Amino acid sequence: MKTISAIKKIISIINLLISNPSRFWAKSSAATKKVLWKCFPFSDYSQKQRFQKYLANYIITQPDDKNPFSLFEGCWSSQIPNVKNTGSFDGFNDHRVEWLIEELGELTEKSVLELGPLEGAHTFMLEGAGASVTAIEGNYGAFLRCLTVKNFLGLKAKFLLGDFSKIELGSKYFKAVVACGVLYHMADPVALLEKIAKNTDNIFIWTHYFNEDFKKWSPEARRELNEGRWDTANIQNTNFKGIQVRTVRQNYGKALGWRGFCGGTESYSYWIYRQDLLSLLNKLGFSSIQINFDKVDHPNGPCFALIASKFDLSYYLDPDINPDLNMEFGGLPHEEKRLAAIEHFNVYGRKEGRLAIRPN
Repeated sequence: MKTISAIKKIISIINLLISNPSRFWAKSSAATKKVLWKCFPFSDYSQKQRFQKYLANYIITQPDDKNPFSLFEGCWSSQIPNVKNTGSFDGFNDHRVEWLIEELGELTEKSVLELGPLEGAHTFMLEGAGASVTAIEGNYGAFLRCLTVKNFLGLKAKFLLGDFSKIELGSKYFKAVVACGVLYHMADPVALLEKIAKNTDNIFIWTHYFNEDFKKWSPEARRELNEGRWDTANIQNTNFKGIQVRTVRQNYGKALGWRGFCGGTESYSYWIYRQDLLSLLNKLGFSSIQINFDKVDHPNGPCFALIASKFDLSYYLDPDINPDLNMEFGGLPHEEKRLAAIEHFNVYGRKEGRLAIRPN
């Protein structure tokens, strides 16, 4: 009888919670709330209620296009031009993106897909170079901050809220996919790269990577390594179309508690070994890879930037397409010819408007 009574009580509690959640939280004892909080995922619903209640408020100060920035006080990562009390990261003058724009050449009216725009700083730079940007952000706060920046700076970019690892691009083509500061936040970085590789000929990546030469790591990163942030005892080994891709799990730990946290959708992610990332990109058809900003001793762990481009040697040296290049490189041994042709494309060809692969 006691068991039946307890079950009936639980059912009545759940019915009250479903029918009138506000009354439930007001009437229930602290012990009941504690038990149910552990057993059921009510935190999201409660947080959404508080957020929606906050949005029902009004502002009583003079209208100003800077007012929305105060909604996210203490959460900003980026230093927004001409706006006080934002972040410290100068993403609007990022040398990594300047390098990308310089290397890609003409971007006017070219479609660019940006993954994880954070607060729209790189979006601003890409649009300033003429690109038509579609940016996908999965973090609620970062998405709303992007819209705040878009309104303030008059951007034309399209910001989408969603998990970009689940995007279906169909046959849509992008001049470039920009993944700056997102790959090392992925629970499955290999799957993400495989997906976006089908819709572009150029991928820009800035990411942290894993490197076992720990002596070269920064003191800050080594300290976190010793504290167990990276699970080095359980290296994951994935076979991708005949090549081995090693990844190491890292846990966000205390970073999850920061109001402005913009990591991945899980409490962990997987970092790819440096050489394995390059091999993976090559396997996906991106045989031309330029590397810059390689910093093993970065405070947060080894990192680098790269531009990976698809490259068709036979097309690039086709005597009917580029007769001058065929004459210059055509007689070289294969590997020497391939490296010379790729170098020519990266240094001269792209800027001259030559194509690395046959147009669709």
